[in-house]
Amino acid sequence: MIYIDKSMLSLRRVMNGSIFLVFILVVALIFVSCDKDEEGNQFYWEQSKCADPWGTGENDLNSDTTIALEEFLVDNGIIALNIKFDNNSTLDILCESCGCGTGQRILVTVSESHEEEMENIGFVKV
Repeated sequence: MIYIDKSMLSLRRVMNGSIFLVFILVVALIFVSCDKDEEGNQFYWEQSKCADPWGTGENDLNSDTTIALEEFLVDNGIIALNIKFDNNSTLDILCESCGCGTGQRILVTVSESHEEEMENIGFVKV
């Protein structure tokens, strides 16, 4: 016959409940941390093959474009909170001129205080 101590069962329930509570807190913390990246206003730029004012284009890595864009924005008194790329550009990608598109948009999140500056340098609010 196996004897199970009731105090061990209640201790196991408390431990399972504690583990579950810690798990919920960790998940909540992750969601809160992710939301902080999206504060502010988001703008986009239709990336061109070689006519973007920060000097990068279709032959540059996104990481190089990000660095050049951050420097360009700082020169214009703007701090980017986040820079991302998507493939939703509406520019013609089949032409070969410098002003034609790469197929990418550059998405930049900035604080609300930089909204006017972003529009003045050609970014469009999402």
